[in-house]
Amino acid sequence: MQISATLLRQIEDQRLTSTAIGDAMQAQVQALAAHCGLTLRAPPPWPTTCCGRGCGTCVWEGYYNALDWWREDALDAIREAHFCKDRAAAAR
Repeated sequence: MQISATLLRQIEDQRLTSTAIGDAMQAQVQALAAHCGLTLRAPPPWPTTCCGRGCGTCVWEGYYNALDWWREDALDAIREAHFCKDRAAAAR
């Protein structure tokens, strides 16, 4: 699996606007982490208390904010692990 700065930026730039996009992003990030030998903390769970009335502070907004933070944290760890491996290999 090729991990590039462009790929990580594409994942970073994905707008989290649906559960399908969020789930696909989580799977992609988890696969990259596994490739780097990392175990990430669990992503936030789906909300279970949405009333469906379009509240101004809907639980889904909080979920997407938490998922965005999880993504940033995970990508930082992937960058560090991957690029540290590259530098170590180049030093040999």
